[in-house]
Amino acid sequence: MIKHSIRTNILTIFLILIGLISFSLLTTQYYFNQQLIANSTNKTFQIITKNISAHIQKSNQRIKNLLLSNKDDRNLYQDIKLGKNHQAFKEFIKIIQIYKGIDSIYLANKNGAFYQVVEMGESEILYNFYKAPKKTKWTVVTCLKGKTTYLFLNKNSIQLSSRDIDKEYNPLQREWYKQAIHSKKEIMTESYIFADNDMYGITYALELEKRGTVLAIDFTLNTLNTFLKLQKYEENSEIFLFNNNEEKVASSNWIKNNLRPDDISIVHPLKEAFLKHNTKVVKYTIQQDSYFASYAPTEYKNIFLGIKLNTKNLLNPYERYMKYSLYIALILLLASLPIIFFATTLIIKPIRALIKENEKIKVREFTKVRRIETNIIEFIELSDSFVLMSNSIQEYQKAQEQLLNAIVKLIAEAVDAKSAYTGGHCERVPQIAQLLIKEASNSTHSIFKDFSLKSKDELREFEIGAWLHDCGKVTTPEYVVDKSTKLETINDRIHEIRTRFEVLWRDAQIEYLQARLRGEDEKSVLLTMKTTQNILLEEFSFIANANIGGEYMSPEKQARIKEIANREWQRNFDDSLGLGEVEILRYDRDNEQTLPATEKLLSDKKQHIIKRENFDYASYKSHGFKEEIPKNLYNYGEIYNLCIAKGTLNTEERYKINEHVILTIKMLEKIPFPSHMTKIPEYAGTHHETLIGTGYPRKLTKKDLSIPARIMALADVFEALTASDRPYKKAKTLSESIKILSFMVKDEHLDADIFKLFLKSDLHNVYAKKYLEPEQIDKVDIEQYL
Repeated sequence: MIKHSIRTNILTIFLILIGLISFSLLTTQYYFNQQLIANSTNKTFQIITKNISAHIQKSNQRIKNLLLSNKDDRNLYQDIKLGKNHQAFKEFIKIIQIYKGIDSIYLANKNGAFYQVVEMGESEILYNFYKAPKKTKWTVVTCLKGKTTYLFLNKNSIQLSSRDIDKEYNPLQREWYKQAIHSKKEIMTESYIFADNDMYGITYALELEKRGTVLAIDFTLNTLNTFLKLQKYEENSEIFLFNNNEEKVASSNWIKNNLRPDDISIVHPLKEAFLKHNTKVVKYTIQQDSYFASYAPTEYKNIFLGIKLNTKNLLNPYERYMKYSLYIALILLLASLPIIFFATTLIIKPIRALIKENEKIKVREFTKVRRIETNIIEFIELSDSFVLMSNSIQEYQKAQEQLLNAIVKLIAEAVDAKSAYTGGHCERVPQIAQLLIKEASNSTHSIFKDFSLKSKDELREFEIGAWLHDCGKVTTPEYVVDKSTKLETINDRIHEIRTRFEVLWRDAQIEYLQARLRGEDEKSVLLTMKTTQNILLEEFSFIANANIGGEYMSPEKQARIKEIANREWQRNFDDSLGLGEVEILRYDRDNEQTLPATEKLLSDKKQHIIKRENFDYASYKSHGFKEEIPKNLYNYGEIYNLCIAKGTLNTEERYKINEHVILTIKMLEKIPFPSHMTKIPEYAGTHHETLIGTGYPRKLTKKDLSIPARIMALADVFEALTASDRPYKKAKTLSESIKILSFMVKDEHLDADIFKLFLKSDLHNVYAKKYLEPEQIDKVDIEQYL
């Protein structure tokens, strides 16, 4: 939404108010002018309609009288003959010459004979239709016994030529003939296009006393053009006749009476306007021109009279008057501007002062909010409320910050307390990260040239992100986080395997004693026992050493594990007794062995597998996580775990460890942080990404990682390397830690520019003096890394 100053709004309101008043007056005036024009036009239209209706009525009556006057003419009863030999020929010519608009006269009898006299005039269409000679004045059309003949006569009725055509004309099928023989008086057809001259016209017909014989006259409506033109009272007006198909059949604008123009105007908008408004005179628009129009029926069947007048000439005088009125209104508006401007100045000054105080509240500079001085009571009260509100917000914000800090640190302490091996990690990482972020904000070198993170809100946002970077670890099982041997879960299962070796040891002793009772050679059976027990000692030693996970487990060593696993022992007790409900569901009841059961020394059983259930893969993908998800949640298989090639974690446990970042992101994204803390999930959830897309959980690259995110990654690694409170590893010296960081920089796991800034700023020594043991602090030659 577009915003404006209060001065602009007040000016706008006053201008709109004056404008509305002026517009209302002008509109009212314009409306009444329109009504005056409409009323005047209506009266004029009524006079024209009356004149035209009278003319049409007179014309109709003349033609009807003509039919009636010839009803008893015996010449018309003569049998139809070819050419001018018919007794009615001279009578037909006389009628056509006297009555303008009659196109032709013809007779038809019940035998299908047809006799017609057509005046050719100057119509090229007629000449082309009949293919008549140039000097033809009259064309006589005769149809006898299926044969049609054209006889062409000059103005003196002398034959020029004749022509027979194959086309048969049957008058008995024509509408005028059918209507006439079924009517006791003269009939008039609807308008239609005459075939010979392509003009709209009407046929008048009457059945003669000789039944079955019909006399008919074709009247061309285009003849009315001249009369319609005489009724025009303005150059741009038009008076026209149109039919049910909304086509003009005559118009005051058609110059040539003997032609039907190709551009027949569609009058649909006119009819639509009358149907919509139900009034005698309407105003409508077509092709961007506006018209006043009138619409009325005529005596002709389904032919209507239309009158339209372009409103431009009528409205021009009124529009000039409206323009003058508009100019006066604009002058009044402009004249009022200085007065309104001065009036608004009296209230704008204290408002602007209030805006400045409000801006301080907006940027949370509550201590700088001051009371303004003004003589407007409402503004004084508003200013006092600003001051009180600032003090209240300041106190509330301070309490909220303290609460948030306490919760954040509580979560971090909970994560550190969860494992004795990572204690203090969540507290120390923010210390390193904040030292680095301040140096980066002050640096003008390399990637830090355009980087700045100095405001209180930005630094607090980064600090909280650092404190919460491992908050997802609250869901990671302790025995996974603290797993120091390959077989360790809640307890180290090496004890179970050792017990099996003890059983095999006892089995060797029992076998020896049983052999002695059978009387076998003591020396031989003793050697067998000792040999077996020595092998058991060596094999258990190998298994126990593999369980430590301190060395790389080569394929040969993995094969040795599987070889030892094949040794068998006897189990006499049901191994499903005493188990919890959840654990017992993992047992394979269908393939349960009968006791005593022979088992392998080491095994990967069905009950060792914990399946991954109800995992939301759609949500995982929508968050952009790309870490490969193991099929199973956990795999406790003894051979499977002892054959871990490096370290003590299997694939499922490694994913569970890495999953803490995924959970960190999800947990933090659900928190409705204020707008100045929306980057907390990013800062907390990217510390295990690398610059080349090999990190987790989203496999981001350098272009995807902000400078604060890259700083978090280095801080996390450096703290882990130098931590001295982890029992499972010896704390590394400062130089060893820096050397490892350099390897990670070389592999593009850490950012080189941030690593150099870390060394150049001597932050490694600053941190070491506060958090490292004295024996860890040694000299570091940073030049070799720069």
